[in-house]
Amino acid sequence: MTTGRNAADRYFSKGRELVKPVVHGIARRALPVVERASGTKYVRERAAGGTGAGKSAGSSKKIATDTARAYRKLASGLKGKTADNTDGWTVAPSTREVDAKACQQARVKAHATLSEALAQGSAFGESVVDAARILVAEGNLAEAVSIGLNLRSGASTEEPGRVILGMAYQRSSDPEVAWAEFAKIDDRDIIVSAAEEYFPTAIDTLGQEALPLLDRSNEAGETDRWSDKAVLRTAESAFCIGAFDHVRTLIESRLERQSDQMESAVRYELNRMLDWLPGGKHLEPLPTAAGKRNFGVLSYDQPGIRSRNIGDYIQTIASIGHLLRYQNLSFSGDQGLTELFKKLRKSVKDERKYAGPEAELNLVEVYRDGNVYQDIPEDTWYIAFGWYMHDIFGKSFNIPFHPNLRPILLSVFVRYPEMLTPDAIAYLKKYGPVGCRDWQSVAVLRAVGVPAFFSGCLTTTVDTLFPAPSADRRSGTVRIDWTKGGKGPKKKQTVTAIRDKTFPENLELARNWVADYAYKYKRVLTSRLHANLPARSVGAEVEFEPKNKSDSRFGGLIGIDEAEFDTIRNGILDKLSVLLPLIATGASESEIYSKWEEITADDMVAADEYLAAAELPIADGTAIDSAVSKVDKAAPEAQVTDVFMTVEKGEESLVATAIRSIDAHASGQYRLWLPSGAVSAEAADEIQAQLSHGTVRSLEPVSYGDIANESDLVQALLPVLFPDHERLVVVPAAGEFSADIVEFSSAELEGALLAAKHDVRKNRSSGLTLMRRIASAFGDDHVGALNFVFASHAGLTEDFLPFDPQTAVLNLSEMRSEGLVTKIIGLMQDLKLSYVDAMQTIVGGKYSDIDDEWNVRAQWETSDSPKIVNWRRQTRYYGRMTLTR
Repeated sequence: MTTGRNAADRYFSKGRELVKPVVHGIARRALPVVERASGTKYVRERAAGGTGAGKSAGSSKKIATDTARAYRKLASGLKGKTADNTDGWTVAPSTREVDAKACQQARVKAHATLSEALAQGSAFGESVVDAARILVAEGNLAEAVSIGLNLRSGASTEEPGRVILGMAYQRSSDPEVAWAEFAKIDDRDIIVSAAEEYFPTAIDTLGQEALPLLDRSNEAGETDRWSDKAVLRTAESAFCIGAFDHVRTLIESRLERQSDQMESAVRYELNRMLDWLPGGKHLEPLPTAAGKRNFGVLSYDQPGIRSRNIGDYIQTIASIGHLLRYQNLSFSGDQGLTELFKKLRKSVKDERKYAGPEAELNLVEVYRDGNVYQDIPEDTWYIAFGWYMHDIFGKSFNIPFHPNLRPILLSVFVRYPEMLTPDAIAYLKKYGPVGCRDWQSVAVLRAVGVPAFFSGCLTTTVDTLFPAPSADRRSGTVRIDWTKGGKGPKKKQTVTAIRDKTFPENLELARNWVADYAYKYKRVLTSRLHANLPARSVGAEVEFEPKNKSDSRFGGLIGIDEAEFDTIRNGILDKLSVLLPLIATGASESEIYSKWEEITADDMVAADEYLAAAELPIADGTAIDSAVSKVDKAAPEAQVTDVFMTVEKGEESLVATAIRSIDAHASGQYRLWLPSGAVSAEAADEIQAQLSHGTVRSLEPVSYGDIANESDLVQALLPVLFPDHERLVVVPAAGEFSADIVEFSSAELEGALLAAKHDVRKNRSSGLTLMRRIASAFGDDHVGALNFVFASHAGLTEDFLPFDPQTAVLNLSEMRSEGLVTKIIGLMQDLKLSYVDAMQTIVGGKYSDIDDEWNVRAQWETSDSPKIVNWRRQTRYYGRMTLTR
């Protein structure tokens, strides 16, 4: 391994070499050139009616030629694979080529940044931070990790190495992994340079215990040297743990600077965050009226971001219609809302009107995702619908909701199963059953023990406020985020400008959008759910073509006929017509929720039956037995550990090195089994001659059905290829082994199907989320996606952590007992799942954890004493082993 000092010298030399005028020019111009090469800028200009709009065919050809020439200049300056024969350079190169050059451009920029900083006299550690930040921002995490590991290995460059690793791991893994590196840095200048990553990671990992670190930096005057983004990111993390005094100190100190000394976007966000601190406008008491019941109208502000999706406000318009149906119901409270209600009441359909109870509701604006930061009055009821949850600064979910809220959970979409913490689950159980907008949310909630049923979307009822005219004069077609082109009016449902409007103003805007569907346009072409359903509700002809029909938002809402649409609409109307009069007349909490359970009982039964109908495919066990019947099976031998090494395409050259490192640390005899064809017989003999403790064997080839990935197939068949074994060790060829494989084989199984390590990658903390991602890959087969979700969630009682089955100890006897082979092969054969995804689906949480050191995945974590370093599908830039994605 290259020493840290040599790595630093090599890195510095490479940076200096790259700082040549010609390459500097390319580095400065590379991004716009790559953009032109990919065609994205040209397409964007035409869509906006800009400089590319209305170009003739001849002009378009000239643009294509210029694009190709520009790319050629880039390709010749950044050496590597180019497209010299791409149609005489008259067409843009492939996306793969453009991505490769963009990656090279980022590398050039990082190296140039480092060398220039050093040339100007900056300290090495501080210079490394700026260069690493570029690599990480552009997604070159493997290179950043490799550089960090090299530098960390040298005494004089250890801390620069740790800061690079911490920055990379902050992007790719859990905060605890990044903090393990940051915590060992003492150089204050490095800490200040990396404050943007260092302090948020400390707070995200340590919580309140990190605040003394922040105090120390502030007292020493270091925070004055922080970048604007470091102040913003640290304030966000501190906000999420309720350290409001620290947030205020950071923000107010930074805002004292002149406007020209500060990034305008950061100044805007810091000012906005102040509004959410104690004493800010969002914590001002909401209007109340003595003796009147409070009712919340759902809004979309929160500390992290305010919605710019008009579809959200259309949902609120639909919810308002349910209140305005009651002619004897009056409203007080928020002036903007009461005035809007007065205006909208005039447009309620006659056939939807009820006399209703003579009562008055006090209206308050309730933030869907930020209500815990509001001063909500006691006993505030509201319909809690829509997307739950939008996280706060990417770190936390505000559920349970404000304690003074009493939610009617209807038309709820669970976007992130990670939000379902034990506290959140208990809260939803308390106020359930939960009416879900989509069937995937029903399955997810039931998988964690929350009673749930399918209600469909509230926007199916928006027609309450849009009476049909005596004569339908609609004509023409409007396209809402339509991706298939065509002439006519085009609109986008996300409008940044609405973030600066008042809540009533945005509701007026949403009302006008639906009015266009009701009274102006005959047809609506859209990829948006909340253009599709509202337009259908008011009688427009709609063509709904989302980007992905298997998106988790659409289960039960796509491909439905008019009868199914009416069933959703009528079900929501009927339920709220029972509940809202009870709320308005001051019924007790227990009476209201008892009634809610009563009127949703039939829907719960229907959900039981619908969910139970789905099953995962199971392969024919007889056919599998036949497929492996001609293959010689391995018989277990006393005092011999059996190890199967998985070898993916491109890893063949790594097999010998991996086996030798296993042998060097083995304390006893082992047999290492390779897939058929992984190495030649001659290569196997050569490896064998170098071993002291082990023997090398190759499995015979096997095939089944149309499963083309032989590596996946063999792994799925291991329980029947080793029919008399109780356990089997599985390791990757792309591994470095520094510990005893015999010791690994004795991992505690405790009745689990295997012993493995949880997935350390960021956003891999939920098995339910992983299965949702698998389902989304079904594309146009949205029915199949829904069935997969139902069936895969059916046996669950809680969420689980995904795991890595390719570095594991398999409990073969337990796998055979549970029929794992037929289940795994069924998913691979019928649903085309990979072995890894099929294992996650079937095993779920029925695995035991191995010690973390037995599977260290270097791009996402590090260890001071790794036993197995797993480089699969990562890139290693040092030493002799090179693995590429």
